[in-house]
Amino acid sequence: MDTLTHAIVGATLARATTGKSGDENTIPVKTRVWIGGLAAAFPDIDFITALINPLTFISDWHRAETHSFVMLPVWALLLGIVFAVTVKRKHQWREFVLICGISILSHIFTDLITSWGTEIFAPLSNYRASWGVTFIIDPYFSLIIFFGLIIALIKNSRLVAQVAVVLLATYIGFQSLLKLQAHKIGEHYASENKLLPASVSALPQPFSPFNWKVIVDAGENYHVTYVDLFADENKPLPDKHNTGLLHSIYYYRPKQQLAWKKYPRFGAGDHVVLAKQVWRQSQFEEYRRFAAYPAFYRIDKTDNNNCVWFMDLRFVIPQRMTPFRYGMCKNKNDQRWQLYRLGRGNEKRLI
Repeated sequence: MDTLTHAIVGATLARATTGKSGDENTIPVKTRVWIGGLAAAFPDIDFITALINPLTFISDWHRAETHSFVMLPVWALLLGIVFAVTVKRKHQWREFVLICGISILSHIFTDLITSWGTEIFAPLSNYRASWGVTFIIDPYFSLIIFFGLIIALIKNSRLVAQVAVVLLATYIGFQSLLKLQAHKIGEHYASENKLLPASVSALPQPFSPFNWKVIVDAGENYHVTYVDLFADENKPLPDKHNTGLLHSIYYYRPKQQLAWKKYPRFGAGDHVVLAKQVWRQSQFEEYRRFAAYPAFYRIDKTDNNNCVWFMDLRFVIPQRMTPFRYGMCKNKNDQRWQLYRLGRGNEKRLI
């Protein structure tokens, strides 16, 4: 989830858990709200590590120690004490710690429901948990909690904030039901095409909670489709000549008109041997750990270099540039594989 939405969720929870007004020992509402917002945004401070090494950032640092249930008490204690001292209410440090703890917990939870993966037990384990019911940027999710907070502040109402939190939880529950529907589509496809045993995944997509990507992992190949669970058979077909962002919604097809595409894990023909060679390189370990659905992207051959590129199917969106493309290149002169990232303009960036 984006950092701003995290902050709004934390601020709303801080308002929803406010004690009785008029009590001199109660932290003022405005103070609770801004502390809740800052504490909820805090875990994303790990973005700083992206400046050091973008691959290490996505595989080892992002959504790790700052997003961990294990480390949560430490961060809550440190932030709570800092905030208590800052607003000169040191005697209430326990309540500040509680606000920070709830807010950081909300950040972990609202990242857990996305498809990225969160190391909830770091540093004890690098296991990445993911419920995959909400897209990483969900305007409906953000608007529910944003308007809930605004109305709660205008009305000075704890009840409104609590209602907003309940509505948000209901929305997440609704998305979970939609995920089950999308998952059944994948199971039916795998069974009908005799791909079993195969693993099926349904991943949330942008623009609408009804848009889903279904991935059937059949070993050497992935079978992928994009479904709009709400659309009927009259939905306009996508126009390949139109590459606008909003036009991407037409690639999410009704259940009766699905188009499945096969993605090879290591390419085809002569590409397979070279792709597997690159995939097994020790320098590529971090990307192997990061990519949930790694697939062959392409091979670039020039007079001096050979480059093999991979992508993660989690982040492939119709008609949009595919992010997180990493690979290795070998110069014919020194014959050493080196790790690269493929940028937005298809420029190579040595890591």
